[in-house]
Amino acid sequence: MAKRFVLTERDLDILQSLAQVRYLTVEHVQWLHWHERWRAAERAAREAGVVNRRPKKAYERVAAMRQRGLLLSIQRTADRAATVYRRLPNCLSLAAAGAELLASQRDLPLESLWYDERATRAATTLEHSLGIGAFYAALRAELAYRGHVLEGWIADHVLCTDYDSVSVASVGHPLPIIPDGTFTLEGTRYFLEIDRGTSRAEQWRKKALAYDAYSRDPRLQTRYGVRRFVVLVVAPSETRTLAIARTIAAVHGGASDTYRFLVEERVHPLRIRRRWQRMDSPAAQPAGRGATPPGVALREDVLWSPSPGEGAV
Repeated sequence: MAKRFVLTERDLDILQSLAQVRYLTVEHVQWLHWHERWRAAERAAREAGVVNRRPKKAYERVAAMRQRGLLLSIQRTADRAATVYRRLPNCLSLAAAGAELLASQRDLPLESLWYDERATRAATTLEHSLGIGAFYAALRAELAYRGHVLEGWIADHVLCTDYDSVSVASVGHPLPIIPDGTFTLEGTRYFLEIDRGTSRAEQWRKKALAYDAYSRDPRLQTRYGVRRFVVLVVAPSETRTLAIARTIAAVHGGASDTYRFLVEERVHPLRIRRRWQRMDSPAAQPAGRGATPPGVALREDVLWSPSPGEGAV
């Protein structure tokens, strides 16, 4: 006999998370909606020197919602390691039935909810969108652990429907301001840029020019209610991070305090607060492998400093 399915508030929270960012893996769902249990299991696994493999509840709940047509599971392409191919975990998206249920249960307009219509999608586009979801899940889980709420989150699929464009003298066409996500934290507006290592240096130069122009544009305050912002760049490697930072520094004529950088592997609830880097005035660097490219220096930084009582690091 099939196990009886009883819809819970947590189930609706999972559906709403997918409406926010479109794609998540089961691990991301676990970070978000079983974060206390996950963190305890993660700590126990690290103390034992093993990998945390206890997302059983998240898998069971996701499977139950998939069976009832509320969620879709999308197979990702194989990831080629050094000597073998390994299968990447499937990602989840909101099905039409899940969107309809969420809208009715949470009194939300259905037209405001994104859900997957099984449209053909390029693998790179899917991975980019999943990168946004991973960032959202890691940051929101860490904020929840420390007693905070992720405020003002808007993802790219919403931002691209209504945005500002700026004019730059050296570029012959308007440049749109469409980050991959935006949110506020401790009164600061953040714009997120997920880099998959495929954007040319010229594209990053134009992004830097656009953000520089937008920082002086009155429409920034009209739309977001702030006079300044910080751009968070997530890149696949240290080498790529340095290349992007160098391109941005060339636009600004040196280090810019507008940007923070994070290597993709650090997009994780236990690392996302404290593993950032920022540009600084370049110091003398020894030549050789691993040296920072001339014109830019990166130093460690945190996204925010926890207040007393927020929890252990």
